[in-house]
Formats: sequence, C-alpha cells, structure tokens
Amino acid sequence: MTLAIVSAILYILAFPNFNQAWLAWVALVPLTFIARRSSRREAFSWGWLTGTLAYSGILYWLITTFQAAHLSIPLACLCLLLLAGYLGLYWGAWAWFLSRAHSGAPLQFPLIGAAAWVALEYLRTYLFSGFPWTLLADSQVKVLSIIQIASVTGVYGVSFLVVLVNLTIVAVIASEAKQSVTNHARSPRSLRSLAMTAGLVLICYLFGLHRLHQPSAPSSDRPVKVALLQGSVDQYKKWDKAYVDDIEKTYENLVNQAVLSKPDMIIWPETSVPGYLLQDAALRDWLLNIVRKSQENHMVGAPIMHNELAYNSSFSINHEGRLEGEYAKEHLVPFGEVVPWSPFLGRFIRVLNNLGGFAAGTMPPVLRVGGVPVGVNICYEAIFPNLVRQSVHQGAQIIANLTNDGWYMRTAAPYQHWAPNIFRAVENNRWLVRADNTGVSGIIDPYGRVMAASPIYQPLVLTGTVIPRQGLTPYTRLGDVFAWLCSLISLGSLFA
Repeated sequence: MTLAIVSAILYILAFPNFNQAWLAWVALVPLTFIARRSSRREAFSWGWLTGTLAYSGILYWLITTFQAAHLSIPLACLCLLLLAGYLGLYWGAWAWFLSRAHSGAPLQFPLIGAAAWVALEYLRTYLFSGFPWTLLADSQVKVLSIIQIASVTGVYGVSFLVVLVNLTIVAVIASEAKQSVTNHARSPRSLRSLAMTAGLVLICYLFGLHRLHQPSAPSSDRPVKVALLQGSVDQYKKWDKAYVDDIEKTYENLVNQAVLSKPDMIIWPETSVPGYLLQDAALRDWLLNIVRKSQENHMVGAPIMHNELAYNSSFSINHEGRLEGEYAKEHLVPFGEVVPWSPFLGRFIRVLNNLGGFAAGTMPPVLRVGGVPVGVNICYEAIFPNLVRQSVHQGAQIIANLTNDGWYMRTAAPYQHWAPNIFRAVENNRWLVRADNTGVSGIIDPYGRVMAASPIYQPLVLTGTVIPRQGLTPYTRLGDVFAWLCSLISLGSLFA
C-alpha cells in the first residue's frame, strides 16, 4: 500500500501546479516493484489503485467545477471517483502486463514495459471518445531538449522515454540485488540495459539541442502580428442576458486596445460572443460593426444554430466585416458539451454548459485569416495530437487554439490544459497561438518555447509576432506510427 501511495503522489507532483517534472522519471518505480513481485491479479489491483489515487489528485478540480455550476458536491465526488477509477484501469492493465514480463532479461523488460505504457496511453486517447488529459509526457513540457523528439514520434515518444528510465532503474536494482544474493559479480546484462537507456536518452537530448539551435526562419517568411483577446468573463455570466451589455463593452474595449498595436489578425476566445451569432441579428450587427471599425482581420469564437442543432464554432471575418470561413468543433467535451449515450444517461445527467448540448461539426479545420491558413482547434481538441496534426497536414501554417477555461476557476486545470499546446507546436513545427477567455492565453514557437503567456482571470490583450511555416515534420507526415509500433510490440510480447 505504501509503495502504491508513493507512486501516486510522485505522479501528481510532476504535473501543474506542482510542476516537479523530474519526479516523473522515478514516479513509476515503486509501482513497478509491486507489479514484479505480485501475481497478475494482485498486480492489476495495485496498478488500478495507484492510477485511481493519482488521477483523483490530478483531477480534483472537477469538484470545483461542479460546485461553480451549482451541482451537488456528492455528485461531483462520485464523478471524480468514477473518472479516476476508469483512468486507473489503464494503470492496472500496465501493472498486469509488467507482472507477466518481469522475468524477461533486463534489456528487454524496460523496452517492452515502456511500449506497453505507450500502447495504453494511445488507447486512452481514443477509447470511449478519448481522454488523453495529463499524459505522462505532458509533465516534461519545460524540458525543451527532451520534448523535441515529439516532432518524430509525437507526444508518445516522450512518454516512452520517461517510462523506459523508470523501468531501467527497477531492472538494474533487481538484477544487482539478485547478483549480491548469489555472490556473483555485477551482471553484464544490467549494465547493457543501463547503457542502452542512457544512450537513448542522450541521443534524444542531442537531437533536441540540435533542433533548438537551428537557425531562425528565413527572412522571406512574412511575419504576422497577432493580438489575442482575453475577456476574463465569468463562465456563469456568459449566457445571462443581464450581462450582455457588459460583455460587449469588454470586447469592444479589448478590440480598441488591440488595434493600437496594428495587428494582422485579432483572435477572440471560444464562445466569446454572448449568443447565437448567425441567429441573433443585433448581436451579428454589433460584431461586424466592431470588425469593420477595427479594419483588421478577426477570428471569433461563437455558438450558432443550424437545423435546430447548436454548434461550438469559430469564424474567420475579414477587415470589411465579411464572413470568410467557419469551423465547428468536432470533438466535444463529454458532459460539458454533450452527454455520452444520451438516450440512457440523458435522463439522469445534464450537460454543464448553460447553452445545453452541442452537435459535432464536420468542417475542415483550416480557416484563412488575412490570407494565412490557420489550423483551428477549440478548447479540449488541443489535447488530441492527431486532430491538430490533421489541420497542419491540410495546409495550416499557424495553429490557433480558442478556448474557455472559465469552467475550472482558480485551480490547476487551466495550466494542465495549457501544457499539451506546447507539444502540438513541437510535433508539427508550427507557431501556436492560444486565446483563452480566462487564461492561459499565449504564443508558443515551433520548438515549444513560450514567447508570451498571460496570467489567468485578467482581461487583457496579448500581442506578439508569429511566422507562418510550411514544411512537414515526420510526425505530421506519418502520424502516430510510433504509437502503433509500440502497440504491436506489446501485443506481440503477450503471445511470445
């Protein structure tokens, strides 16, 4: 029990708001020792318990979110335990896998175990609509020299590397302990395992250093000045008609402030317009009038209705006030925007969104803003690597994330939600801009360097310059080949 709790605590501390990234490299060591000395059933149980505890600590903000929505605290605690328990199943499956593989050679055990972790993270990205929140790699977003490998392997390659180090530590300690009991000299196999892992980490580190020191983009690339609006509008005032005038004045002031910096594009957050844009004539006229007065190109997040279905959309509006493109969010937040299996669950649970449920869009995720192709993703979509990759594969030269973290209040969630954007920039070698209603808004360069970031819950305009890029990284070209390879290795080892 003690080792399981230690693993869970170390995992929690590696993520925001604790941000002790180095702990991720040893967080799984205690759990691995448990799995190696347990039966398969016991290993699964200990793994499930550890994962459940870890995610109960990471996702504690769910209780705050439910409380802010005036829902019952017992229901919030139940939902937290159910979600953490579900995510713990992946840890249980991994520990079960380790209990089968622990008898392998020290050289094989870390490789196979790391591949299994990646396979399970990849499964978690898609199963039951997917929930890849705080993947192990996300803890390393500030370790820029290591995360550059994501341009080849995607985020899963960094998770692989971190787990590999954890398992190598265990394999070497176990091998040395065995040798000391039998009075033999140090095992050459454990030394080879240590050398292999150290060599692989060094290669990734040197690759990262090389990439970070590449020359800047050629001057022929036209810089684009962006202005990101952060309205800091209370989540539960956004759809109250009593506050429409206040919200409109907030964004009018922000646009006027943004225009002073002469930007090429102004980007508004997700659902920043307080109503259904295309159906509310007064609201539409208000917005288009602001755009025309600014004489700038805008990207605006706004809900719309179409054929009696609501969509969480983003619009490209040119400096003349003409709508040039629309993208409707295609991957919706379970229980936040849509109730899964609604014919059954809809009778018991309603969505947290004040507007009610949304429908998933099917539009291409690339909008042209001032002639620049921008890959748009809305809110939660930023945590899905392949979804963002597809927009770049379809020609996006900049990535834009429009989001609203007003759900999370002043918890660790806004920072946990911000972190995956750094990986999306590195994976696709693109500048990424993020406009958030309450923060963190920011600008990230193609190597994951945060060029600007806002504090949360402050109305402001964040400005900066980005450079549209073209070329494709191996990850953008090939997608999740590395994750598939790890999945095949894991499945193959089960039958070997």
